[in-house]
Amino acid sequence: MTDFSLAKYYAWFTALGLLVGGLVIAGYYRDDYREWKDYQRKYIKEEIHRAPTPQAKMLAERIPVEIRQAVLPDLHRVDRCTTCHLTVEDPSYGGYPQPLSYHPLHEQHPFERFGCTICHRGQGRATTAVDAHGSVPHWDEPMLPMQYIQASCGQCHEAADNPAAPELAQGEQVFENSGCRGCHKLGGTGGIIGPELDKVGARRSPEWLKKHFIAPASATPGSIMPPQKLSETNLEAIVLFMLSQTGESASGYYSSMKVLPNTREGLHLFRSRGCYGCHSVNGQGGKVGPPLDDVGLRRAPEWMIQHFRDPQSVTPGSVMPKFGFTESEARALTDFLIHMREQAVALSLPSLMSPVERGKEVFRKYGCAGCHGPDAKGGIPNPNSKTAEQVPGLLHVADGYTVVQLKARINLGQHEIPALDPKRPPPPLYMPAWSGTIKDAEVDDLVSYLISLKPKGEDVGF
Repeated sequence: MTDFSLAKYYAWFTALGLLVGGLVIAGYYRDDYREWKDYQRKYIKEEIHRAPTPQAKMLAERIPVEIRQAVLPDLHRVDRCTTCHLTVEDPSYGGYPQPLSYHPLHEQHPFERFGCTICHRGQGRATTAVDAHGSVPHWDEPMLPMQYIQASCGQCHEAADNPAAPELAQGEQVFENSGCRGCHKLGGTGGIIGPELDKVGARRSPEWLKKHFIAPASATPGSIMPPQKLSETNLEAIVLFMLSQTGESASGYYSSMKVLPNTREGLHLFRSRGCYGCHSVNGQGGKVGPPLDDVGLRRAPEWMIQHFRDPQSVTPGSVMPKFGFTESEARALTDFLIHMREQAVALSLPSLMSPVERGKEVFRKYGCAGCHGPDAKGGIPNPNSKTAEQVPGLLHVADGYTVVQLKARINLGQHEIPALDPKRPPPPLYMPAWSGTIKDAEVDDLVSYLISLKPKGEDVGF
């Protein structure tokens, strides 16, 4: 090998050595001046400045610069948010700008148990602000804007049972009163004309949802959903409620927080779990199980709670299934049954309501207002239908149907709506079959309500 060849290799080795050395130095400085380290140094500097004694100053100087994280196996999360937000538990930092700012009310949801992203969303393992806040490609859970933060409460609490989340409860009420269940299924109940909504909050942004409610076809071309005429307050509330529907389920300690025990929530569980199917109250309901009118006098609260946990353990041979109630749900049901008599009127207990009142609740519960209008006057667009291209009202339904026919129409539905012009696309809205979804007793009450809608002074034809 000639001296010329060796010199050439030496030149290459020198160049590569300088390149590697430069990369090492660049890597060192890049690591040493990371965004989160800058925040921590500012925090240490502030702690030194605020130190009231030499000893406190010495302790502040020894604060390590390091990644901080909360490992939450039950939530399948690792949150490193406190690497930048170091003062979330220190009230003395109230009013400081982010990220060195105090987080109020943290004692209700301690960070070591809940972390941050369970409420705020975002990318918990990230160590830069942009990545952590989650508005980056390939990450589906960006941080929730603070105006919608109550949506996260729905993961662990019933919407109507959390005094700290009034907008979430309002959103659920708007959803139910607007008749959204007439076309959409949520939690296993509702129509099939539109898509299910159980995971819509994990798929859609607040901006998309708001646009979809105001002008559905502009967000989803070809959508047959009519524009929702909602006030700004109700629009924001229903968007928040939709954002709470992520399909995520909590377990263990977190599922035990699903229900805050109270009488009203006990009534909600009593209705939604179908207790009327086997038990009667005030003579109405099923006959499989014993009447529950005076169960609060016959049974101790501890017995009732254990019965909801495991019926066989206190009543051997009981045919009541083990529902898997959480501890809070069992206590809420017990609270309701103990105070049922004095709370019946205030809580609109179905057994003490008239058939028409119960039917009105059925009309609301199953989303009939979504197509027929909240006042049953119709008016929802249904292009190319023979009924003036809109869903008909129900005020005079008693003139066209007998009780038997009306029950059959509800149960069987009408999937083919006559077209006004056979050459145009068929009407998009149709009457789904509700048999198997709406119970027979509920159909009877719904028919009573629909018949009662006929204006006063007009004779019912049967």
